[in-house]
Amino acid sequence: MAKALTLALLMAPVAALVAPPTMLRRHTLKAEDVDFLLGGDVVEDSDEPAPLTDAQEKANRNTLSFLQTRYFFGRVDVYLGPQYKPLSEVFEPSRKDDTTAMGSVVVPTPFGMVFEESANYRGKFEILEVVPDGNAAKAGIRVGDILRGTTAMALNIAQSSEEDFGFSVGLTEGTRERAFLPVDRKKFDLVMAALQSNALDNSGPGEACLVFERVVSVVEEA
Repeated sequence: MAKALTLALLMAPVAALVAPPTMLRRHTLKAEDVDFLLGGDVVEDSDEPAPLTDAQEKANRNTLSFLQTRYFFGRVDVYLGPQYKPLSEVFEPSRKDDTTAMGSVVVPTPFGMVFEESANYRGKFEILEVVPDGNAAKAGIRVGDILRGTTAMALNIAQSSEEDFGFSVGLTEGTRERAFLPVDRKKFDLVMAALQSNALDNSGPGEACLVFERVVSVVEEA
């Protein structure tokens, strides 16, 4: 059974968004992973935001939904915010029976969910609890959903290796920008810090685009 390493993203300020002391990993997030939450100022833009493009509107989903097809389809649009073109990410299935599907959703912070290292899918993270009436619940996230990726406010991600980050943008040194982190086989502390960092976006209400996989159909018997 996988260790139940959980993160409660509940109705609390970012300083309080930590795992219960008895459940927290003992090691700290290493600087060479990605410099989340460490120094740097978020650049505030006083200009009026431009209207979203059609592609941004399509990717900016507020309710989690899954396309049910006969075969697994792993392409997902990731909303990075009004400053960037959405990403088109492709994921491999966690199961080989074509019963799962991928979906993305933009969720305001605080999320109101708990995740853990999955006992069913090695190297992946599963939603353990969803707070009733919380932002995750309102977005349609369910217990058992597999978290496959999250956007995050990262510092100096252009200096990070592509193995650690699936996407990077041109940055001004010392500023935070939104980026996308595929979370498969990542360290628990890194995923926790990435999720927490979304509350630090002072250009507006904190939010993240979360990518999930869910079992949506049953295997047909021959």
